[in-house]
Amino acid sequence: MNTPAVFSVASKCFVDLGEQDYEELVSPEVWNAFLAEIAHAESGVLAERLAARELAAIENPPSFEEHGRFCRCHFTGGLPESAMPVESLYRPWRESGAANTGQRGMYRSESALYMESLIDRLGMTVPQGYEAWPDHLALELDLLAVLLRSGCAQDARSFALERFGWLADYRQKLLRLADPQKDFYLALVDVLIDAVEVAKGSDAACGAEQ
Repeated sequence: MNTPAVFSVASKCFVDLGEQDYEELVSPEVWNAFLAEIAHAESGVLAERLAARELAAIENPPSFEEHGRFCRCHFTGGLPESAMPVESLYRPWRESGAANTGQRGMYRSESALYMESLIDRLGMTVPQGYEAWPDHLALELDLLAVLLRSGCAQDARSFALERFGWLADYRQKLLRLADPQKDFYLALVDVLIDAVEVAKGSDAACGAEQ
């Protein structure tokens, strides 16, 4: 599996893109290449992990209008049906002695501070609009893709081990949504869980796009 490409494509599916960017993302050239990568994964993610509805959904991605509506309804904080893909919301606060220790469902936990610091150390900046959630799934996936493309095998493996344990909890959040479009995003999360496992243990993946 060409994991950097998989992470790069998947990251864009969890943000509200402009029409031109979204149509390019789901164009036959880009999307069929993405499907080919995950179809040839070592674990056979398309055949083994995805339910029939998820498989149909990922093979036929939402229209621009459908994706935009899903993002506005579920990837926006503070709404009844919010399912923000932000790590802090699914991790208990661990800071000893803090009033929020052990609590979940809040922004700016240790994972956000870590991502903010790491992005700064790499000479990058948190994109405008993401200042409150530098641990957004789209940013974490992009950063992992950068590490893999750079051939930073140990750094990429450590990052994959540390950052994505919350995806199973996030999947449960999506599963509870009463939205017919959720199968597409559930399928993506299942693909990502599979791809992260590859990134955790494969040196070959780190050189895939050098």
